[in-house]
Amino acid sequence: MLLFTDVGNAQQQMRVPFNFQWGESASRVEQSLVGIKAKIVERKVVEGRTAFVVEGIPQKQLQRALFYFKNDMLNEIELQFGDTSWDTPKYDLFFDEVRRNVDSKYGMGRLLTRSRNREGDVLQTLVGYQWLQGSMTLRLYLFTAEKSLNALRILSLHYKEA
Repeated sequence: MLLFTDVGNAQQQMRVPFNFQWGESASRVEQSLVGIKAKIVERKVVEGRTAFVVEGIPQKQLQRALFYFKNDMLNEIELQFGDTSWDTPKYDLFFDEVRRNVDSKYGMGRLLTRSRNREGDVLQTLVGYQWLQGSMTLRLYLFTAEKSLNALRILSLHYKEA
């Protein structure tokens, strides 16, 4: 798997993805994204923060990334992984692989949520883990919403300044 490298039981220093630093300006992040030919496909405000929705970052199974800015300073990056050809068992397997790899890098994660409920004829599942290190939080989520043969599945990693 290309997302993470197994390092045994050693704990590594958690870093902001793509060699960014917390507090970088939106314009600096945008310049870097243009430099790798990624596209900002949407700009929006989420909970009082500016967010860039970015596609085309060359990383295996990375569908999109969201960059969040508070007062024009980068303070969170959300990475959304998956493949349209994957079914729920494949997403579950990928989630378990990512969780084990993150555990091997940063120590055992703490379970945040594990829920499964039905809203009408839609079955929703949410599983989340968290790792804390210094001034950074990393959260891993798997969300699925299934109705008959239709399904929405999102596996996301949230790197956030604590």
